[in-house]
Amino acid sequence: MSLSSKSYEWIVFDAVGTLIYPTPSVAETYQTIGKRFGSQLPIDEIRRRFRQAFYNSEAADCDQESGLITSELIETQRWRRVVAEVLDDVNDSEACFEELFTQFGLPTAWACFDDVQPTLAALISAEKNIAIASNFDRRLNSVCDGNPPLDQVHVRVVSSLVGYRKPSPLFFSAMLNLLNTTADNVLIIGDDPTNDIQGPLAVGIDALQIDRASPGNDRVLNDLTDLIDRLSL
Repeated sequence: MSLSSKSYEWIVFDAVGTLIYPTPSVAETYQTIGKRFGSQLPIDEIRRRFRQAFYNSEAADCDQESGLITSELIETQRWRRVVAEVLDDVNDSEACFEELFTQFGLPTAWACFDDVQPTLAALISAEKNIAIASNFDRRLNSVCDGNPPLDQVHVRVVSSLVGYRKPSPLFFSAMLNLLNTTADNVLIIGDDPTNDIQGPLAVGIDALQIDRASPGNDRVLNDLTDLIDRLSL
């Protein structure tokens, strides 16, 4: 995908899997906190259960028939069900959920990929407008505020706050309204083929996938810094 001929007004990044990742891993954190509430599940079982519970939650609350409507309450309830499905042997499920929910809102629970800082630095130096657009909740603000260089990205489009999840066209409409721009002025980069690529392309927004395990191609970056060359910064 040749980008050098276009002058995008906004470069928009997905968050989890694109800019940040949980550290320790989700399974390790669930196991550590679960043990405080009596869980004896091995980490491999927690990892398996989390994958299934996350998939179940997406199917239940985030399917197309629901209109991909969301809110702070919907997201909190969704994560409460995920924790209950994964850690079903704890002695206080609500307290365990609250601790996990709080933990993943801490900046220290997340880290930026190594290619994030140089990429954002180059974009900022080139005076590009940068935003984050994510299926998350208001906790993303505290995560970004405590993780340089994400604290320099002040425009954040968060699904629970705009009322719709990606890949809903209404999410991207809300994003464009917040950015005060039009679809042809935006480039989105994300790791999810459906949410971050198919969704934007369906409404006329250019998109590139980040896949750090891939050799890369016209539509796929294997390192965020590749974006610098593609934009001829």
